[in-house]
Amino acid sequence: MTVLDDEIRFYVEGGAIGPGPFTDDELRDALREGRLDPGVPVRLAGHDLLVPAHAWATFARERTLASLPPPPSPEGALSELVAALKTTPASVRDMLLWCTREGNVTSGPFTGGELRRLLASGRMKTALVAIVDTTDWYSVRLVFGAGAAPPESTRGPSGIADDGPLSAGRRSPRPDDPPNLLAVARDPLTRCPTCLEAVPRSAELCPHCDEPTDVLAPPSTSRPASLGEDGREPTWLAMHWRPLVTLGAIAALVCCGIALRYLAPNRFLPERALTARPPAQTPATCTPACWPGEACTVGKCTWLAPNDVGHLPDAPVVSGPFALPKDVSDVLPLDRERFLVATLVGLEVRDARTGEVQSLVSEVPQARRLTRVGEVVYATGPTRVSVVDVATSRLRKSIELGSQVGSLAVGASGRRVLASLPSAHAVAILATEYHAEIDRIFFGDDPVGPVGTDDTGKRALTTTGQVPLAGLRDPTGGAVYAFDPSRLASEQDRVRASMIGNPVSVLMTPDGEWSFVVLRAEDALVPLEWLPSGAVGQRERVPTCREPEQVELVRRDRRAIVRCSEGRALDVVDLATRKHVRRVSFNARAADLAVSPDGRQAVVALPGDSSGWVALVDLDTYLVKLVLLPAEPTRVRLSPDGTAALVFSDRSKVAWVLR
Repeated sequence: MTVLDDEIRFYVEGGAIGPGPFTDDELRDALREGRLDPGVPVRLAGHDLLVPAHAWATFARERTLASLPPPPSPEGALSELVAALKTTPASVRDMLLWCTREGNVTSGPFTGGELRRLLASGRMKTALVAIVDTTDWYSVRLVFGAGAAPPESTRGPSGIADDGPLSAGRRSPRPDDPPNLLAVARDPLTRCPTCLEAVPRSAELCPHCDEPTDVLAPPSTSRPASLGEDGREPTWLAMHWRPLVTLGAIAALVCCGIALRYLAPNRFLPERALTARPPAQTPATCTPACWPGEACTVGKCTWLAPNDVGHLPDAPVVSGPFALPKDVSDVLPLDRERFLVATLVGLEVRDARTGEVQSLVSEVPQARRLTRVGEVVYATGPTRVSVVDVATSRLRKSIELGSQVGSLAVGASGRRVLASLPSAHAVAILATEYHAEIDRIFFGDDPVGPVGTDDTGKRALTTTGQVPLAGLRDPTGGAVYAFDPSRLASEQDRVRASMIGNPVSVLMTPDGEWSFVVLRAEDALVPLEWLPSGAVGQRERVPTCREPEQVELVRRDRRAIVRCSEGRALDVVDLATRKHVRRVSFNARAADLAVSPDGRQAVVALPGDSSGWVALVDLDTYLVKLVLLPAEPTRVRLSPDGTAALVFSDRSKVAWVLR
């Protein structure tokens, strides 16, 4: 505030420290040390307004009150303080502490400057104010509103009102007043609180608006809301310059865009016609048609591997060996944390990290072979197929077949399972939707064995070969039967093709156009082409390593991998050209083979004399990584996602888990 400068002095009326003058620092120290009572009246030099020392904001150490002022009286009686308050400039009122009252709520204290800003922002328009430690209440609009104080233009450098025609509340000079107050007093004038015009102080009614001139009386009309802080109405341009600037900026942007559009080169030249129409784009097609799971990309079929499958790392972590019961017949991984063991008394669910038994499915006794079919496991017994839920490890259903069950083949995108019945000379067709036998196809007097089918479920093969026990010769003869699993047995022809050389394994392409049969005694892979009549024709044989026993499909490159037991190798054959591509040799007999779901790795069991290895073959580079095991591995099973492998030893009855 402008009054708070180095020349301000205060006078004390009746204080123990003397009349003064004192600086604000001297009075503040006197109040802090207790030499001056807070209730002693103090006035500013050059003014008649006497208020308690505690009411000056420059002396107060903390804004605290001993007690709130009493509520205003109904009569609203005036006191001597009113006359002095009416002649006090606004800058002096801002130096005081005030209490406010709105309704029945009294609050404070606030400085005069704070109340003036609150009133200017539109708040506290109906409040009453009183100086701290006084009992007189006044309207806040009349004390701090426009016209409530002498004009600032009539004040001197220190905030004291100078001489002038609009000096409000002039008084007789005092000996202690500053020199600028010793001017000749003129007729006192004031401003009308309604129209803000200068009127004589003695006039009760304003000659301009006929409204009361009493500062403390509420006006009959309120000041227009558009008046500025100085009480004058702002001009039209001052009130509307912001939207004018915004509209001008938008208009300038639009005009600039139009100008640039018309200034563009060759703007008004006629458009030239196209010299030639671009050729129409025809979608690329692949010949022959792509397999299920492939996409035709730039005229080439590309296999799309699922996102949730993978393969083993080059240096996997080995858990085990886990000792298994002596009557174990097969093992199968359920996921990365569990694997299933088939025994004579039932199925055991074991932990893949510790090998401990978690649960026992005793409703499935004498299980011989386990096959994963989607979310269930088919466990083949002597005359039945038991359906076990993978998630809960509970028996869902038993499919009675009435005959010894051989091998299982999953086809038709998992909707059909073909089960060979060697003693019944037939193949049973099982529906996986409700796990039941829907048909049975008989094949004369031949004991059928391995079965293969395509993804369409319309073509299938079954052979009469079998892998002999160690030391025995291959059986003589052999045959292959071609049939259609999607048709009833009474409505189709069963085509028999002689296949001398013990056909022990079958592979069919997903589209069913070609089939491949492994001849163990002939060391050959025989391609079979399906003819329009439903028969199959033998094509030129592909030589393989000694005693081939298993053939697996690699969808990613449309290749087949043949495992040779005595030949101690893997042969890679291109299914499109039906030519031998690569041979991967080992230093031990290849007992079992599994291909990862992403088609990038082959896992091979290599048993030795008292130990063995698991070979990890990279199908991109055909590099081999060996994992040494303390016993002879004979079987390999992969988890559904291909990131874990279960290795089993038939001789030692132990298992390992590779991750």
